Amino acid sequence: MAIYDVIVVGAGTGGSMTAAALANKGLKVALLDRQPKEKIGVKICGDATSGEHFKRIQKITKIEPPRGDEIRQKIKGAWLFSPDREIKLELVEEGGTGIIIDRFKLGMRILNDAIDFGAELHDSTYVKEPIVHQDQVTGIKYRGKDKNIQEMSANVVVDASGIGAILRRKLDPEKTYMNLELAPKDVCNCYREVRDVENEIESPEFIRICFDQELCPGGYLWEFPRGTNSMNAGLGVMSYNKVNAHVQFNKYLEREKMFYNNSKLIHAGAWRVPLRRPQDNLVWNSFLLVGDAGTQVKPTDGGGIGISVNAAALAAKVIVKALEINNVSMTGLWEYNVNFMTTIAPINAPLAIMKDFIIPLPSSIINTVFHNKIVEGGDLLYGNATGEISGGFIKTLLRAYRGKRILRTLLKFRSVLKKMDKARELYVNYPKTPESFLKWREKIFKLYGEAN
Repeated sequence: MAIYDVIVVGAGTGGSMTAAALANKGLKVALLDRQPKEKIGVKICGDATSGEHFKRIQKITKIEPPRGDEIRQKIKGAWLFSPDREIKLELVEEGGTGIIIDRFKLGMRILNDAIDFGAELHDSTYVKEPIVHQDQVTGIKYRGKDKNIQEMSANVVVDASGIGAILRRKLDPEKTYMNLELAPKDVCNCYREVRDVENEIESPEFIRICFDQELCPGGYLWEFPRGTNSMNAGLGVMSYNKVNAHVQFNKYLEREKMFYNNSKLIHAGAWRVPLRRPQDNLVWNSFLLVGDAGTQVKPTDGGGIGISVNAAALAAKVIVKALEINNVSMTGLWEYNVNFMTTIAPINAPLAIMKDFIIPLPSSIINTVFHNKIVEGGDLLYGNATGEISGGFIKTLLRAYRGKRILRTLLKFRSVLKKMDKARELYVNYPKTPESFLKWREKIFKLYGEAN
């Protein structure tokens, strides 16, 4: 049996970044992915992120931020369209660092850096299940290129396998305090195409988003320019709506055929995105979650690249420390929980409450909000970036008199904002030790309206 310091399952951005940071510290790291190496960087994604995420963690990971042709477009702001397409809100982030990346090129570079640092890549490898001995994850079972089931052991195992959470879903949730499955309301089905277009794209420095409940119920439509003549376009629908995202996107292409006529399809695909708060607990004995496996995403838009690479850096730092003191128990790894939950989660976790309020709203309500300028671009930009919206709510209510038909909805919105404030406070005060976790989680369940 092969023995490693750390096994990382999943070579996406978060997994490769974790492996790179650990291998750079001299640890023996195995990085596994079901895809052959030449396809590992191919991900279905909106490809939007911020270069600041990578700069912030560079000292830990030793991975340089996106550079050169890994950056397809720098982003100045966003255009938000009402469902009827009659109103456009322009959101401009002064000094913003938003970028549209070439996900394949960036992903392959991070993967190759991890290999250069010493990580051992096992591609075309299907991980079957974790090996658990005396309530500790001691390794994995996998099927390699020879098609035989084999075992691999390590002091620490990281599940960075994406929304499938190959390992997390096969552990005992009563012991790990991790969700076995995600609720239908917390999963979005998406479809995306990258197309080169003939007509030059107007203002490619602005991404385009439209909330259209008829076209994409519970989700939204996006168009993210990749320069002046290429577009990353797609839409998401909540899984419980039983709507085919590909079919809905084809309806959009038909409606916008003047723009997409004679365009060249570069890549297409469908995938699922978790839209919820992070897993309440990210660690167990010798085990951690990184990225979508830990539902570390922004619930309002599914953005996860920046969050996952930050989580990777936090996880790597704690793993190195835990191995040095020879304590890889839940207690020894708990610092990863505390660091993530008190810094990143207070921004993103409250947005899950906002998401649950927004997704049932009909297009007629959303049109009224846009037409009456009840919520302005600055409110949305600040709220989605920080998770804090309450400060401007009185101003929002004053605007509501221009749209009295939805005043009842806005009053409900007030209670949503109060719940978001409570959520933020809970995450800032995440328990410092596992012993206090269950009491904290009971408060989270109550706030988010979930059964234990």
